Amino acid sequence: MKDVVVVHYSELGTKGGNRRMFERKFTDDIRRRLGADALTVRLESARVIGELAPDASRERVGHALDQVFGVAWYAFGKIFPWTPEDIGFAQVEAAALMEACRDPAVKSFKIHARRSVKNYPLVSQEICVRLGESVIGAAGLTVNLHRPDLAIYVEILTNEIVVASGRAEGVRGMPQATSGRMLCLFSGGIDSPVAAWLMMRRGARVDLLHFHPYRSSEEVIGTKITKLFDVLKTSNPEIRLFLVPHDRYQVSASLRVPTAFETVFFRRFMFRTAEALAGRLGYQGLVTGDSLGQVASQTIDNLLAVQTGLSVSVFQPLIASDKNSIIDLARKIYVFDLAIQPYKDCCSLLSKKPKTNVAVDIIRRLEVELEMEKMIDDSLGAASLWDGKMLRRVPGKVLKDVSRSS
Repeated sequence: MKDVVVVHYSELGTKGGNRRMFERKFTDDIRRRLGADALTVRLESARVIGELAPDASRERVGHALDQVFGVAWYAFGKIFPWTPEDIGFAQVEAAALMEACRDPAVKSFKIHARRSVKNYPLVSQEICVRLGESVIGAAGLTVNLHRPDLAIYVEILTNEIVVASGRAEGVRGMPQATSGRMLCLFSGGIDSPVAAWLMMRRGARVDLLHFHPYRSSEEVIGTKITKLFDVLKTSNPEIRLFLVPHDRYQVSASLRVPTAFETVFFRRFMFRTAEALAGRLGYQGLVTGDSLGQVASQTIDNLLAVQTGLSVSVFQPLIASDKNSIIDLARKIYVFDLAIQPYKDCCSLLSKKPKTNVAVDIIRRLEVELEMEKMIDDSLGAASLWDGKMLRRVPGKVLKDVSRSS
C-alpha cells in the first residue's frame, strides 16, 4: 500500500471538448504546490492522485491544497493495485480498518463506494455491505448513515483502489489561469482584495493596480498594500502589483474640480488609467470591489458616470453583497486584519460629502477641460511594478515591454 491524497474537482466535469485543458491546469497547479511532499501527481478517472513522500506532512499537504482553486474536496488514504484475477478485497478491508482504528474517539462510520470502471466484480452496494460488516466486526463501530464520526471512501479506479477518510472541503471554483487576465483596482481596503480573490477563484489571472499618495513607490513597500499582495500571492503565485502615484492628478485637478464631484471624478481618472494600462498590456477586464449603494460613489448614477465609454469590461463580483458578508469572506481568506490597518489611502484626500448622482455629461466635460489623457500618460510614466521581491520603474512608453503571455 502507498500513502496518497485523492483530490476531487468541482465544476470541471461540466466542461465539454476543452475539459482536458482544465484538468491539465488543475493537475499542474496541484503538482507545483505539493512540491517535494508528493512523489507523483497524476490525473486518474476525474480525480487527482498524489502519491506522498515518506516524510510528507499531512498538515503541509492540506494547507497547500486549501489554496488550489477548483478543489471540491480531498482526503488522505492508501492506494493499491487490483486485477480481475485478484480483486484485492482483503487489502480494501485492511486499509478501511486502519482508517477506522486511527482515532479511538470514533464510534460510528459510513462507507462511500464508487466505481469508475465497471469490470470490478463487486458493485458499489456490495462493497459497502461487505466492508461495513468487516468494520463492525473488527473495529466495533456502529453504522450511522446520516452523521457518522468517520466517513470511509472507497474508489475503484482502472487498475487501483483508493481507501481514504478525513474528507476536507476545498475552495472550489475554476483552476488557476483558465479564464483570462484581469486588472484589479486595489485600494487596500476590505472590498478590493476580496473582489480580486473571487475573480481568481473563477480562474482569472488577476494583477493589482494601486494608486498611492507618496512621492515615491518605494514608500508603499512594507505597508499593508504589499502585505495584502503577499496574502493574495498564495492563491495566485504569478500576481503582480502596479503602483501609480496620483500626485500628477492632484496637481491638475485639486483646485479645478468642484468639491461635490471630486470623488467621482477621481474614480473616473483611476478607471481611465486602468483602461489605458489594460489596453497596453492586454488585460481582458477590470475588477473592482464596488457594492451597490454601499457608499456615495457606488450609486447606480455614479457607477455609470465612472465607467461610461470604457473600452474594457468591468467585473464587480461584490456588487450585490452586503458589508457583513464581505467581512466574513475577508476573514476567511486572511485579509481582514491587514485591510483594516491604517494607511494614507486616496479616499482621505477627497470630499466627505460627494454628490450621489453625478451626470455623465459633467464628467465628460471635466475630462476635456482637465486634459485627462495627459494626466493618465504622466501618471503611468511614473508607474512602478512590484513582484514580491523587486520594485522597478515602468515608464509609460515601455509598458508594453513588460507584458507577459496569457
